[in-house]
This record gives sequence, C-alpha cells and structure tokens, in this order.
Amino acid sequence: MNNMAAGFNAKTLPLPSRRSLSDRLFSSSLYQASLRSRTPRKLRSTHVDVLPGRGEKADSLFQGHFEFAGFGTHVSNAEPWFAPNMPLHWHQELHRFSWIRDFAANDTDAAKRHARTLLISWVKNFGQYTPYVWDKDVLPRRLINWIRQATFLMTSNDGDFNYQFLKTLREQFKHLTRLRRVARDKTDMVEIDLALYLCACAFPDTKDQQKSSLRHLLEDIDLVILADGCHLSRNPRKHLDLLADLVALKHDFMNLQQEVPQGLMGGIDRLAPVVRFFQHGDGSLALFNGATLPEKGDCDHLLAISDAAGRPPHRCPLGGFERLKAGRSLLILETGEGGRPKNIPYHAGIGSFEFSFGQEKLIVNCGSHPDSKSAWGKALMSTAAHSTLSIRDLNAQFPAPDDAEQLAELNISTHEEGGSLWLDFDNPGFLQAAKIRHSRKLFLESSGISLRGEDTVSFEGPADKITEFEIRFHLHPDLSVSKNMNGNKLLIRTQNGSGWQFLSSLSEMSLEESVYCGQAGELRKSQQIVLNGKIHGQETLALKWAFALLGESEAETDTAPASEAELTKAATD
Repeated sequence: MNNMAAGFNAKTLPLPSRRSLSDRLFSSSLYQASLRSRTPRKLRSTHVDVLPGRGEKADSLFQGHFEFAGFGTHVSNAEPWFAPNMPLHWHQELHRFSWIRDFAANDTDAAKRHARTLLISWVKNFGQYTPYVWDKDVLPRRLINWIRQATFLMTSNDGDFNYQFLKTLREQFKHLTRLRRVARDKTDMVEIDLALYLCACAFPDTKDQQKSSLRHLLEDIDLVILADGCHLSRNPRKHLDLLADLVALKHDFMNLQQEVPQGLMGGIDRLAPVVRFFQHGDGSLALFNGATLPEKGDCDHLLAISDAAGRPPHRCPLGGFERLKAGRSLLILETGEGGRPKNIPYHAGIGSFEFSFGQEKLIVNCGSHPDSKSAWGKALMSTAAHSTLSIRDLNAQFPAPDDAEQLAELNISTHEEGGSLWLDFDNPGFLQAAKIRHSRKLFLESSGISLRGEDTVSFEGPADKITEFEIRFHLHPDLSVSKNMNGNKLLIRTQNGSGWQFLSSLSEMSLEESVYCGQAGELRKSQQIVLNGKIHGQETLALKWAFALLGESEAETDTAPASEAELTKAATD
C-alpha cells in the first residue's frame, strides 16, 4: 500500500494516500483550532451496551493479536495502528473500537489498564484529523462505542486519562456535527445521528442539542425501516445491528426513568419480527445483500431483551422476501418485490434462496467481502454467487421502486394446503439485459422433509439464437457430497449424520467448486450443484429438481431410498 502523504501524522500510517480538498481543510491547524472548546470534567450521563463482549477475545488482544474482518496480525507493543500489510477495512474496524466491549467483558483491572493504554496511544497518534480514521463511516461508531464504555474506561482517580479522553471525545463530536451538515447522501444517517444524540446527552453543556438530535434520529429510523420491518439495505445483518442500537437506546431511557419515544418503540417492534424472519434454525442469519453472520447467540439475546413479541411474517412485500416454514425446514427467497433504490449497492441475487433443516444449513448464498470494490467483493455480489438462475457473466437486475412496468413482471403467489406450501415467482432479472424470462416454482412438503422445485426459462429474442444458462445451488461448507455411478443423483451428508438426496430432470448434473464467506474476510471452500440448460431460439425449457431427507440407514450408504421412483416422478413430471 502507498503510505499516507506527509503532514497528516507524525508517524507513517499504513493506509492509502488521500489528499482531497476536505482532507487538506480538516487537517489544517486553523480547522483543528476551531474544534477546541472547554473540556468537561465528567459526563452528564452514561449509556449501556446491550451486545455481550467476549472475554476470551480480550485475552487474545492482551497478547497483541488483533483480528478483524478475516485478517489478523500480532503486535509486540500497544500500538496496533501501525501494523503493516493489513487491508484498509481492517484498519477501519480497528479504529471503530467495537472490540473495547471485549475488554469490558473481561472486567479486570488489567483489562481496564490495557484498554486505557491503547486509547491514550490512539489519542497521541490520531487525536487530530486523519483521513479514513475520522471519516463518517468510522467516526460515529467509535463515538458510540466510547460513550457506551465510558463507565468502564473512566475512573475517579485518573484525571489525566479522563481529561484526554473527554477532550478528544468532544473534538470528534464537534467534527461529526459539521460532517452531518454537509453530508450529500442522507439515505441512512442513523449511526451519525445516534452518535450525535449520545454525545449531546453526555456533555453537560450540550443539552440544547439533545432534542434536535433525537428528532433527527427518529426521522432516520422511520426512513430506513420500511413499513413491513425490512431495513432499506435488505441486509439481514444491518437489521440486527440496528436492532441492537435501538434496544440499547431504549434501555438508556428506561435507566433514566424517562418515557421511551414512540418512534423508537415502533422501530424495535417493526425490526424484531424481521430479524426472526431471516433467522435460521442455528440462530444465525441468512446471507443476502452483504450480510455476515453474527456472533453465536447474539440474535437470540437481542430478541429476548427487545421485548418485541411479533412472530416472523410469512412475507416482506416492501423488502422483497418470502419465507416458507414447514416442519423443521425453512426456506427464504429474495423476490425483489417493492424494487430496489439505485443509490444503494445490492447483491444481484434476485430469485435466490437459502434452505435449512433444523440447525443445519443446506442451500446458501456465498456471502460477502468487507471491501465491495475488490475483486472478491464484486464476485460475491454477482448473480453467480447466489442460489438461482445465472447467465454467463451477466448480473440480474432488480426493478427500481418507480418502474411500474418492471414491477408488474414480479408475479408472486403462495398457497398452503394441509401444511404443505407452494410458491410461484416470476423473475424479471434478465428480461431487459438478455430477454430471458425465468419463473421459479417451489413446493415444501408439510413435514419439511421434501423440497421440490421447477425452474422454467424462455427466450424472447431472435429465433436462431442459442442461450445457455445455469441453475446453481450453493451448498454449505459443512456438508459432504457424493455422486452415484450414473451421475444423476447426489447424496448430501450433514455434520450430524443425516442424509439428503438431490435429483433433477437432467440426466447429468455437475458438482463444482464454490466458496462461503459467512464472516467478514472469511473464505471457506465449498461446493455447488449446477444444472446446465440450453435454449434453441424461442423455445421454453423447464428443469425440475428435488431434495429429500433420507432415513438413517439410507443416509449411511449410497443406496436409493425406497421412495426413489416417487421422488423421480415428482422431479420429472
């Protein structure tokens, strides 16, 4: 990486160079002087952090091992900020200070001393404006984390630390206030306005800003949470992270014996059922639109303390998702209903689904990368990284919210009979780019032990054109897969020993390499089932397939189940 241009800091920072006009302005001595103000002796109020820290992670940090976003490094001193060869997103996560809750969870004098030493080191090196470190996608979360852990960090017998901590907190608060005024994209300002509100509550002389900051925050909440409870990003992890922030804020009001604003309660009540909507049986979340897996138990913990009793809906029409639940099986499909705003980056996964049985995931999407502009980031955002129809190197397109013609192509219907569920979905993702029509029919049997599907593809272009496509099923990396001798059947084994059989109407199917990136920066090798189809001219081709749970004896061998004829008929009729 290029080193940052001289002048931003006394030490060489392992970050990319950036000397924009705003960087020059913010790093000037005149601007830095404008941030100075009277430093308070203490905070007027303290705030809670409802996400549990991990004491074992603090032990690793004690030893100088800092691991974020899939990258780790070992430092022998208290200055991880200058670790070389770490990507930008690693440094950004380091400077957000979310890891400070792990020291708080350790809750020892040694943990407190070490955390304070790290923070003093940060103030020494980054107490003045530094690009990336003081940006609006890093600064607000750092302020939120510092405010929420202030009780842990500050002590009554260390005035020097308290002074330095409160001084830099105050200057960053002042800078963020100015950043908000000039922000061009005000689509999602929740994190910024939450940081400003917490700071306004905490400082003794900013009480007059508290009311306006809360008003802005409640407006943000109403903007980013759609009426059906989906987050504007359609990213399940952002649903969970926002729920954590709102539940923590609710606890702040309750601890101060103040009335909880209706807009805050409404946001929690809308979000919580949709977090349940995206939650698989193992307690984690489905991977759509950049989502990553939360720490184990975080979902259940937040839902429990949210006191929001709403059941997961069957569908989210504004967010564009359908949910089928039968027996121990769960299927979540992204339809794109409601459209997608053009100014927000979405993964091109329209028509994709995830499928789990009990606590084990079977069919997944490939996940995401913390740097969406990198080669890996772009690959994971592509249609081919999702369990749906893909065509060469084309990416499917979501309709825009105001495109009535394209939205009309999203025909979605569900039907239930005797506990069994049917879902019909027309996917217009390739209609404009390739003149391809795709429809997906799914049938989930009432006991949940059988999932059958039919993907129908037709071409509306020149009669002499040959169109090739693939139907992809990305498998979770914990699964093992084997083919039978004829190549027309797959046996899928889970970690707990159960077996699933996959059949299709094609005489041949391929098993190819895939990847699974459930955690930020993680890359696990996995496999994918690929059904290859070819259309000659304007013909229509229907591919049928089925997953069926096998009995214990059948799962132990590669023999066909007793109901193979019936299952084959269901997959080929």
